[in-house]
Amino acid sequence: MHSIRFGTGAAPYPRDSAGLTAPDRAAVADRTETQFVGGPGRVADGLRALVERTGADELVITSVTHDHAARLRSHELLAKEWGLL
Repeated sequence: MHSIRFGTGAAPYPRDSAGLTAPDRAAVADRTETQFVGGPGRVADGLRALVERTGADELVITSVTHDHAARLRSHELLAKEWGLL
């Protein structure tokens, strides 16, 4: 996230972020604090907490994967966890 925001381009995943300074981390905290990774239950819990903190009445969900079928499966698993399927 830091490399995208500050113009050096996307870093290959995974990238060790241990070298980031405290100001670097603060500069991207608004993005990383709203990203949830894991199984459907863990992601849904993170999204529920985000809704509670922000009062949002709508969420836009994205999945970062190059494989279209995997991305659809990710959204399907989350929809099932939320009782939408």
